[in-house]
Amino acid sequence: MLAAKRHNDVYVQRFDNIRKRLPGADLGWVSRLRSEAIKRFVDCGYPTVNLEEWKYTNLSSMGDQPFPMAGPSVNGIDVKDIEAFFLDPAPCHRMVFVNGFFRQDLSDIGVLPEGLRLTTLEQMLTEQPELVEEHWVHSLGDYEDRLSGEQDPKPFSMVALNTALSPGGPVLYLDRGVAPDSPIHLMHVVVPEAGGIMSQPRTLVVAGEGSRVTVMETYIGSGNDPHLVNALTQICVSRGARVCHYKHQGEGENGLHLGTNHVRLDTDSVYSGFVFSSGAGVSRNEARVRLEGERGNCTLDGIYLGRNQQRVDNWTRVDHVAPYGQTNEVYKGVMDDRAHGAFQGKIRIWPNAIASQARQLNKNLLLSEAAEVSSKPELEILNDDVKCAHGSTIGDLEEEALFYLRSRGIDEAMARQLMIEAFVGEVIERFADVPIRNHFKQLFSQWLRQAS
Repeated sequence: MLAAKRHNDVYVQRFDNIRKRLPGADLGWVSRLRSEAIKRFVDCGYPTVNLEEWKYTNLSSMGDQPFPMAGPSVNGIDVKDIEAFFLDPAPCHRMVFVNGFFRQDLSDIGVLPEGLRLTTLEQMLTEQPELVEEHWVHSLGDYEDRLSGEQDPKPFSMVALNTALSPGGPVLYLDRGVAPDSPIHLMHVVVPEAGGIMSQPRTLVVAGEGSRVTVMETYIGSGNDPHLVNALTQICVSRGARVCHYKHQGEGENGLHLGTNHVRLDTDSVYSGFVFSSGAGVSRNEARVRLEGERGNCTLDGIYLGRNQQRVDNWTRVDHVAPYGQTNEVYKGVMDDRAHGAFQGKIRIWPNAIASQARQLNKNLLLSEAAEVSSKPELEILNDDVKCAHGSTIGDLEEEALFYLRSRGIDEAMARQLMIEAFVGEVIERFADVPIRNHFKQLFSQWLRQAS
């Protein structure tokens, strides 16, 4: 209790010290929202395993002292240090942030098509703050509270901390009908300093009516010092728009990654989300999706990989609010050594969401006797006119399949690798974008080689 109070006092002091230097400090609505957010965080504190939504994410590894706040980095990082994570060979519009701050020297935004705006939060709040306001006001979860009657703000406390302290991040706006040929690549690089750091990157993506866009988020880091990345990505998919959203979480082994996606779909819109999580000592990837318009279509896929003593948590919730929506969700985990993976997913079909269809599946492979997985898929159906299914499996590699491969002259190590590749590749092979598909296949191959 005393440690929690010290944390709260430190965060309030930090907020008071930097609030006038944060983007939008001169805008009344931003100042009020940030003040409300720090108060909410202080009231709630860090989420604990006593909360059902956080039961598999233990933040006790953060220790008794909060991490120092990251500042603009003047380190010696160069393009050559991160180019292995660039999308290749496809051209793209790339923004790079180091410790949460924009690095123009590492970025390559290129020539943007008319109607596409790719900039920083600071710039957008200066030039078009009204485009940010309508989305930021939803960030603390109040829209979900009003809808469901769930008034507990504790699960949103890390989002509140991000809202209060974030120095910004990328903002992507697409006007009506805009469809860039190249992906948007948003890279977040952590370079821990002595004693560790905390960064609060924040991303906003707004796809206008009938627009199309592919967004790739990359979170990477190195170094032996501990660090915390508390990231929030908000995505608004307007009527008839389509957003393909990919995420790679590959931070350093002493890192703690908390990533939250808030997604809202309008009528006839499509959102395809995928997360590939293989880094950080403790990680949590959270997705909250609302199908607010009729015939919304949501795909949520994930691959999570763990070894040594990593803890990898995935938490998803999809709310079908309007009729005729569709959700397809497939998460697959591979755990080795003493790693622990977790999947909690809920799809809720609301009373007015007639003729909804939803499918949720979680499959897991355990490669060692000490590895563990916790799986909790859920459906909550509040009307009778639906088609829904969910399932979960946890097991090791099938001995019969291993025997079959070995009987064909394949040694055991190669046979195991082929089976793991087939298990994971089933998800990756569905990607329509060939360069991005190859990018994730390469990332998985690297993890598999390191784990063998």
